[in-house]
Amino acid sequence: MEDFVAEFIVPLAVKRGWTSFCEIGASLGLGTDRLLTLPDATITVVDPCLDLDLSAKYAQESRVNVCTGLSLDVLPTLNTRFDCILLDGDHNWYTAHEELRVIREKQLLKPGAVIFLDDVDWPYGRRDMYYQPELVPASFRQPYARKGIVRGRTELSDNSGLNGDLCNALREGGPRNGVLTAVEDFLREHHREYRFFRIQKNAGLGAILQRRSFARDFWFLSSACRIRAYNLFTSPKRLTRSRFSSTYRLAKSILGRP
Repeated sequence: MEDFVAEFIVPLAVKRGWTSFCEIGASLGLGTDRLLTLPDATITVVDPCLDLDLSAKYAQESRVNVCTGLSLDVLPTLNTRFDCILLDGDHNWYTAHEELRVIREKQLLKPGAVIFLDDVDWPYGRRDMYYQPELVPASFRQPYARKGIVRGRTELSDNSGLNGDLCNALREGGPRNGVLTAVEDFLREHHREYRFFRIQKNAGLGAILQRRSFARDFWFLSSACRIRAYNLFTSPKRLTRSRFSSTYRLAKSILGRP
């Protein structure tokens, strides 16, 4: 999320005059640090602080309020309305869907505010991952294993792949599986209430705006058009990387690219 915050969210916040942010899933606070470059920004951070004690890190920063805990425990207690909410917590259908539900029910968005979601593309757009599987109700939890994810393969790998130390769903795709699936299900349940687009770069960034009039939402719609053009322009690269991963890696090696 840090790269998206720097390249996309901070410049947009400057243009839109956003000052109040809620960041769910801050890890080491790198995205938070980027938001703090906005001189008038105030940030509510929601994180269990397993990677770093964020309360200690921001003890001298009055613009940051750290709420230590799980998103689904903390979000229902918030009464502030935000210009921008960043979701980068547990990357699974249940957590993402419930976070969106609570945000809507608690009316945590100001008019014209946007929710940004990380990991709406591969590997977790269509595959659940659980940091703590026991916190997800069994009826919403996919069968999982601590095995690696290989691009272009639905099954997990025993000896290769990405994030083999994490609890990944055994298979990719299907109902109630993955962050993007959660977003799509939420939007389907609240038909015509929201607008949505996603940037297909890195692990993917999604953006959700509560629908108003065409004139008021024009800036969002114009951004969506530019992003769709970007997605279309870069689709051959993504297809090659997905379908012909060994060829893609060889080409990068020949060209000397990381």
